[in-house]
Amino acid sequence: MKIEKAGEGKYFIFFHILYLGNVDFHKDKLVELVKKLLQRLKQRLLLHGFYKVKVYLHSKIGLFLELVQLEDLDYDDSLDFRVLVFLDEKIYFRTKDYYCLPNDASIYYDRGYFYCDVNFLTDILSVVEFGEFIYGKRLYPIMFRWQKC
Repeated sequence: MKIEKAGEGKYFIFFHILYLGNVDFHKDKLVELVKKLLQRLKQRLLLHGFYKVKVYLHSKIGLFLELVQLEDLDYDDSLDFRVLVFLDEKIYFRTKDYYCLPNDASIYYDRGYFYCDVNFLTDILSVVEFGEFIYGKRLYPIMFRWQKC
């Protein structure tokens, strides 16, 4: 699990697939799972209010959550989520080290970074320290600029 605070009321949270165990890939089950996971993190992150949660799932890697606080409710114990699940989103691994990426993958380059589709990564844990995962609205502007290596 990795938690990154990106500003006031905004978090990026990653849960590795090994932490989650057997994940049911149906939207309703994912929404339930995400709500349970966030309830466990409530005290640690001091969550209260109403949050929009974007969920990006990859069967080999895990869950990526983007939390944005929409409203700060009057009661300290009140916590509610609007969960949006994106099942078919592209997820790429971004790194400055070309040699940590697999040889048989399509690799792209843009502004000092190399990008590889995570489906080509066989051992995620061996490369995760050399870069980061890019997905959603952060990925699409880059895809229009990158060049194939």
